[in-house]
Amino acid sequence: MKKCPSCHYQVNTADLRCPECGTYYSKIIELIEQEVADEEKYTIRARYRRILAAKTIKQGLLSEFSFINSELSQQAKWVLLVIFIFIFALVFAV
Repeated sequence: MKKCPSCHYQVNTADLRCPECGTYYSKIIELIEQEVADEEKYTIRARYRRILAAKTIKQGLLSEFSFINSELSQQAKWVLLVIFIFIFALVFAV
């Protein structure tokens, strides 16, 4: 048994929320905050902020490109290459 951090009610260790006051336990709150931070890391807004926060725009763009490149699998890189070649062929075939 452990105590609720808000009301000090004796709670079961398997519970995620205090049955007395309804407060979520700190571990749940930490997990939710971590999930929000991870989601924020991959948004366009976060990428834009990191580019603007860099010393130069070029350095920010290169760091974002290397970050994206490290996250992609070989198959995804191949698919992107084929798409770019297809678009290039369509644009210059006219």
